[in-house]
Amino acid sequence: MSKINYKTILLKKNKEPISCLTAYSKPLACILDGRVDIILVGDSLGTTLYGMKNTRSVNLKMMMNHGKAVVSNTKTSMTIIDMPYKTYRNKKEALKNALDILSYTKADFIKIETDSKNIDIVRHLSNNKIKIVAHIGVTPQKFSDFSKIRSVGKNLNEIENLVNLAKKLENAGAKLIVLECMGMKASKKITNILKIPTIGIGASKYCDGQVLVIDDILNLNSNTNKPKFIKTYTNIEKNIIRAVKNFTKEVKNKKFPSKKQSY
Repeated sequence: MSKINYKTILLKKNKEPISCLTAYSKPLACILDGRVDIILVGDSLGTTLYGMKNTRSVNLKMMMNHGKAVVSNTKTSMTIIDMPYKTYRNKKEALKNALDILSYTKADFIKIETDSKNIDIVRHLSNNKIKIVAHIGVTPQKFSDFSKIRSVGKNLNEIENLVNLAKKLENAGAKLIVLECMGMKASKKITNILKIPTIGIGASKYCDGQVLVIDDILNLNSNTNKPKFIKTYTNIEKNIIRAVKNFTKEVKNKKFPSKKQSY
């Protein structure tokens, strides 16, 4: 299978839904590669891998190291890497950090959480030939407490503001736009108006594509409170627990290692 490029993604708009999942390691990158259109190395690794309460403590080194592990083991799918909190506060900082991430990881896209205040940063990065994915609606880096997150784009004023922001980001050079925790009317209107693809997470079937965190669809941790938009497709946690119990039982009963596993 040949490498998916941006033109391929662009041609899927209004024709074939785009699939996207997160990955933070070589094993998952290898599993996802070619099975989804896009792999996102999200700053959600802060909460899923490191047990952080939010994504604000995620730093560049984390994103670069996990990003390199994923991209170097991805041959077909396109790759996106999140820029962490407070790494794109102005044009100079954003450009330096984006170039550092891209030169180290060789990812296809950089994603930044966007609002009306950093449209110029999107334009600046785009003008410097960096492929930018914008992210609007609920932007998690704004929250220190995820329990306070609520969906947006429910009333006419919010919808109008989101549509206008999306159009400005497209005009600024964004190649894709993530719509998070957004009302159906808003996501549908934005998707219909924009020429670039929209990727939804809790933003309804009306987006051009969908993204979820891999840990959530696998149900790696049933103890976490999952948002309404999450759907689990299997229960890896149960399988891991079963395997661990079997291993422990065999160790205790001196059945492992057997001669087969011994030198």
